[in-house]
Amino acid sequence: MKTLLKLFVTKDDDDYILGPGRIRILRLVGEHGSLRKAAHSMGMSYRWAWGRIKKAEEALGVPLLTDNPASNLKVKKLTSDAWEIIDWFARTEDDLRKVLKQAELTQPQALKNGTPPTGEQAGKQ
Repeated sequence: MKTLLKLFVTKDDDDYILGPGRIRILRLVGEHGSLRKAAHSMGMSYRWAWGRIKKAEEALGVPLLTDNPASNLKVKKLTSDAWEIIDWFARTEDDLRKVLKQAELTQPQALKNGTPPTGEQAGKQ
């Protein structure tokens, strides 16, 4: 069996501000230079992606996207805060993966086997 953990940043433990999906949108904006292209590559609507980014910006109090002055089109680029957040998120996920890998080494045998308990073992749960 494998241990899984997903990193989310919340506000007041209720509203998600950032998680793997929003970070992926931001990364793709950086790659494509466009929120529309980033949303399309993820199979989501521009409006939905824009809403998620706006919600994160409002909660964080900083812009994550800005107009690209080098383009006449409505092309977006990531702000320095967005790049910093993406970098922090990646480092934090890497650190958590290392902790989980270590935890898997000390898993109880029942978790390592991945088979449901039977008979007397099932009664002990």
